[in-house]
Amino acid sequence: MGAAAFLSHSKAETWHPDPRFLFQAGGGPVMNMGPYYFAVLVNCLGPVRSVGAASRIGAERRTVTAPGRVVDSIEVTVPTHASAVLTFASGAIATTLMSFDVWDTELPHMEIYGTEGTLSLPHPNFFDGDVRLKRHGDTEWTVLEPAVELFGAVGTREQALRGLGVRDLADAVGGGPQRANATFAFHVLEALCAVEEASGQARVVELTSHLRAPATAVFRLSGKAVRGR
Repeated sequence: MGAAAFLSHSKAETWHPDPRFLFQAGGGPVMNMGPYYFAVLVNCLGPVRSVGAASRIGAERRTVTAPGRVVDSIEVTVPTHASAVLTFASGAIATTLMSFDVWDTELPHMEIYGTEGTLSLPHPNFFDGDVRLKRHGDTEWTVLEPAVELFGAVGTREQALRGLGVRDLADAVGGGPQRANATFAFHVLEALCAVEEASGQARVVELTSHLRAPATAVFRLSGKAVRGR
């Protein structure tokens, strides 16, 4: 099984009045948007075993053109383009691209390649969207029925309010499963930090944290896909 995830986010300097934090330590595409993508990959494929990566700074200084800007230019001190290969404990391999330097693209957001077909996942930062499946031999993609009810119509403010996460937290207080637990969060963070370490040291980084495969993990495209989880 394999997977691919493409984070092609850019142009923050055209709309954010002070985007300096995005281009300093703790920012960059890996730490700013990477958590959404890596969390979905771990949810779908289980824990990460090792990470190899390469990264670079696209431009050392960026001009800010956003309306109402408080700075005219920003210094870039973190990589803005990173490619990583994640090897999972299950044996699955994921190729990821995380970049603030891609202005135009036709790449998908996320895809999982299984023994029976391909699963296409929506943008993980929007917490909803169509999950599509194309089995080997199919001529068209099939939009799968969601396994949970929609929190709000796709594209509306209600849909983007992260309400399902709050509800999951409330359910956990009542004894339900806590998906966003500390062990899961730490494992995802370690994988993100491993991208920087692997790139800086030109080596494959083995993760030390341990995580049981989440209940939502899918290793074959034979079960019901989950939307918004």
